[in-house]
Amino acid sequence: MASSILKGALPKGAQGEQAAKELIAVNDDEYERFAIRLASGLRYDVSRGYGEGEGRLAELRKLLWASKWTCALFDTRRWVKDLEDAYDEAWRKWVAGEGGDIYL
Repeated sequence: MASSILKGALPKGAQGEQAAKELIAVNDDEYERFAIRLASGLRYDVSRGYGEGEGRLAELRKLLWASKWTCALFDTRRWVKDLEDAYDEAWRKWVAGEGGDIYL
C-alpha cells in the first residue's frame, strides 16, 4: 500500500520512475539496505541554513515536495469533487429506490 501511495506522489516520467526504484523495497533486507545507503549519503551544512541537506535523500525529499503541487495524491479539489459526486449519486439512487455500490 505504501508503494502505491508513493507512486501517486512521485512525478510521472523517468525522474519519478528512478525515485521509485530507489525507495520501494521488495523485502525487509532490501528496505534496510536502501535506508542505510540513503541515510549514509545525507549531509547537512549548517552554513546553508536549517534543514538544507545534501545527498540523494535530500534530492528525493525535494522531488516529493515539488511534485505535491501537480500529483493526483494531493489534488484536494478533485478529491472533494469526486466525493460530492458520490454523495449526489448515493442520493439519486436512494430516491430512485436503487441499490448498489457507489464508486469514487
